[in-house]
Amino acid sequence: MLRQKKPDGSFNPILEGNIAVQLLIFFFPILIGSLFQQLYNTVDAIIVGKYLGKAALGAVGGSTYMMINLIIYLFMGVSNGAAVAASHAYGAGRMKDFRRVIQTAMLLSVAVGILFTILGIWLSPAILEMIGTPQEILELASVYIVIYSIGYVPCCIYNVGAGIIRAAGDSRSPLYFLVAACVVNIVLDYVFIVPFQWGVAGAAAATAIAQLISAVLVLWRLADKRYPFQLTFRGARPDGGILRQIFYIGIPSGIQSDMYSIANLIMQIQVNTYGTDTVAALSAYEKIDGFFWMTMTSFGMAITTFCGQNFGAGKMDRVRKGMRECCVMAAVSAVLFSGTFIAFSGNLMGWFTSDASVIEIGSRLLVELTPFYITYVFTEIYAGGIRGCGESFIPMVITAVGVCLLRVIWTGIVALAQGSLDMLMVGYPATWAITSVAIMLYYWKGSWLKKCGAAAA
Repeated sequence: MLRQKKPDGSFNPILEGNIAVQLLIFFFPILIGSLFQQLYNTVDAIIVGKYLGKAALGAVGGSTYMMINLIIYLFMGVSNGAAVAASHAYGAGRMKDFRRVIQTAMLLSVAVGILFTILGIWLSPAILEMIGTPQEILELASVYIVIYSIGYVPCCIYNVGAGIIRAAGDSRSPLYFLVAACVVNIVLDYVFIVPFQWGVAGAAAATAIAQLISAVLVLWRLADKRYPFQLTFRGARPDGGILRQIFYIGIPSGIQSDMYSIANLIMQIQVNTYGTDTVAALSAYEKIDGFFWMTMTSFGMAITTFCGQNFGAGKMDRVRKGMRECCVMAAVSAVLFSGTFIAFSGNLMGWFTSDASVIEIGSRLLVELTPFYITYVFTEIYAGGIRGCGESFIPMVITAVGVCLLRVIWTGIVALAQGSLDMLMVGYPATWAITSVAIMLYYWKGSWLKKCGAAAA
């Protein structure tokens, strides 16, 4: 049997190697990179909580964190669209198309980043007030999100560029760039908050500078002639056909991710009525909880690239087997996270605050919610694999109904009943399970294959 080669003539293990091994080789650099990306916000929260108090902790989490995620997930949508287009071209050996994807995607990333920087600075303070952010948090949260918004352009450049680099089978370079940026972020967090005493503004500025560094490193790699990307902006103009392909995948993908943030933001409005202790506890819980979600996202990114290249090469048997094996690995990870968070709930919350009430509320959330992580696994893996093959609209619709709509309805019921925090949190595991069942049924039905084939044609 002939071995599948890369466009440069070397053998491509993603198309021919052991599936589980290749997924893990690709997954771990993404995971470690995601870990460092998660540390951006986590380090902010730890230093802010320890040195500036629980009001400041609530200001960099809660509503603020969710609003930032709304923007970041849209960036990730553009990144996913570009990565799928790039992986299809690279897997099929169409290097001219591959480089057109890179140029078009990077121009788009700059435009999108500028747009959301303007919107973030202009609208965020008003939105924070509109959704009922507690008054003792409101001013601090507004300062944080306005300064953070300055980093949206480099953030978008990094995410789109890193997605393209991974699409070509290189998951290590984005990791190295994130490690460098994260070290800078940690150092500047401490310097700006403790010696300089810039407060939450210092935490936001540190993150924005770190994002700029990661963007510069990505652009350097994409422009390096030793690699297959060969990015240049000389005479650059977007390709209409590639833009349509990126939007076809990217817009539903971004909306799908944003459905979680929108639903959570609406739930946050209800959480805000429970007071500062609850807001601060949920903020710390989200930072801990984020390590599970970044792991699932890493599995999703790995299977998206794996399926993208194999679909481009016409290897559907590897696409299906890859999804099955990735589900098993993600499920094992979910169980391990659940056990760890339950066993060390109090200790983990103690990283963020010494306030007994905040620790008690946050520990209870960890114990009550994390056992249900496994119910979410199939949503991430099946949606990622289907998206890698070129279809993202129906997974977006399933997420819109299963996560966003149902959580909004449940939040309304809780608000009308004047229910407790525990009652509100039931909405999380219930929607995880419902959405996973729906996406599995869609996968097994198989109609997505026809759509992917039509889009590729």
